[in-house]
Amino acid sequence: MKRIPTLVILVFAPLLMAAIWLDKQPSHKSYQAPVLAPPATAVPVEGKEIISPDSVPKNPVPQSMKSVAEGAKLFDINCAMCHGLTSAERGPVGKKLNPPPPGLDQNMMKGLSDSDIFKAITFGFGRMPQFNDKLSPDERWNLVNFLKKGRL
Repeated sequence: MKRIPTLVILVFAPLLMAAIWLDKQPSHKSYQAPVLAPPATAVPVEGKEIISPDSVPKNPVPQSMKSVAEGAKLFDINCAMCHGLTSAERGPVGKKLNPPPPGLDQNMMKGLSDSDIFKAITFGFGRMPQFNDKLSPDERWNLVNFLKKGRL
């Protein structure tokens, strides 16, 4: 008779310990992402990017092959669905818009400054959404470098 309670305790003790351990985790609610503690040497950064529609920012990212390649990836993910992979044909979303978005060919891009393209990506215009909350400033500058030099 004494063996059954001892056996039950031995079987359920690890489960109880696991339950206690799980409660002390940073995230214990279902479908909640784990909360990671920042590294001890991390410096907190707060605030937003300071750029206004009237400013004329200079491109801090040199137009290198790496920057253009990164811009090409970002274009394929964020822009091609409307503007198309080439300037000759719009993307699947762009075909449904009336009027369709412009093709981003080299002649059009040569007439615009880096700052103009960056601000168009950052703030959007017309039906084009703003990307300041979706892409970092460096990613937007990589897109500028791609559009100025890329495959379109």
